[in-house]
Amino acid sequence: MKKVELKFENSLVNKYIDDIQSQFPEYRVTVDNVNDFSMILSERANCKNCCGLDLCANANRGHVMDYLEDHFVFTECERLKNYKQAHNKQSLIKTLYLPNKILEASLDSFNLNSESRKKIYKHTLKLIEEFKSNNKKDGLYLHGSFSIGKTYTLGCIANEFAKNGISCLLIYFPDLVVDLKNAISSSRFESLLNMLKSIDVLMLDDFGSENMTPWLRDEILGPIINYRLLENKLTFISSNIGPDSLKGHIAIDKAPSSILKADRLLSRLTALMLDINMDDSGKYAR
Repeated sequence: MKKVELKFENSLVNKYIDDIQSQFPEYRVTVDNVNDFSMILSERANCKNCCGLDLCANANRGHVMDYLEDHFVFTECERLKNYKQAHNKQSLIKTLYLPNKILEASLDSFNLNSESRKKIYKHTLKLIEEFKSNNKKDGLYLHGSFSIGKTYTLGCIANEFAKNGISCLLIYFPDLVVDLKNAISSSRFESLLNMLKSIDVLMLDDFGSENMTPWLRDEILGPIINYRLLENKLTFISSNIGPDSLKGHIAIDKAPSSILKADRLLSRLTALMLDINMDDSGKYAR
């Protein structure tokens, strides 16, 4: 009886191996590896019916077993690759005092309904292409009236940079000023200042809405802009103030020393950025 049972079992095993072998004609399936090949089929079936990473039914979440170069390996599935790409992209964008929704902005859906937007789009792609060169690179000073999409535009540019592995810091400038004042004499103050100076791409949103003071101009803004100019670091600014009125905002008053300091800072800003008037975009353009 035992010999008959063994023959019966062997026939089942052989059939099992033959069934698996038929799915992998290019490889040799044996009793030693048949279960591994069977697992490949099972995990491929799981991937076809995938409901997301959180519900992954495979042995290793986000991975699928495969047979490559004569050995079994676990490779990342597309969902895991996409998740990592999105996570890495978000980690490259730091936002302060702005809603997280700005992270959803994308240059892929950027509205090219005006000449100014077409210039911004082309300039951004050019900057990314040339980013690794040591040549001088111009950021953008985006100005115009309210609700024409200046902040959203900065978000689109930041996301495009992050997609290409370039770190960005996008800040709502008036709230930054308040935070810096509150952080004076603390380690946070130095940390913020160093980040503003050293980040690959700095974006100051709504510049001009803050209360400009000699301290802000001379101790904060001046050193940041000067450092970024010397180190050839990309800087972007959005504002409701046009270039013609910017000098008056920075000078604060009409004292000769204030005018001189404003001229000095304005010359550095001009050297860092090209100005683009977005008033041709229309209200609420995205």
